[in-house]
Amino acid sequence: MRGVAGPRAALAAVEDLAEPLSGYHLWHATRAELLRELGRADAARAADARALALTANPAEQSLLRQRISWA
Repeated sequence: MRGVAGPRAALAAVEDLAEPLSGYHLWHATRAELLRELGRADAARAADARALALTANPAEQSLLRQRISWA
């Protein structure tokens, strides 16, 4: 979606899925990446922090911590 319609349209599509997927860490991580592409660093950091709180996978936690430090 992002490649066809851009990050703004992709973010809108992702946000439409908030209700069923907001407890899923990869939804937050995807949202964070799109927010980062749109220059919304603070919102991206918050979304990555939520993803971090939702995952118990050490590799994903490490990546999310790195992304939080980049934003």
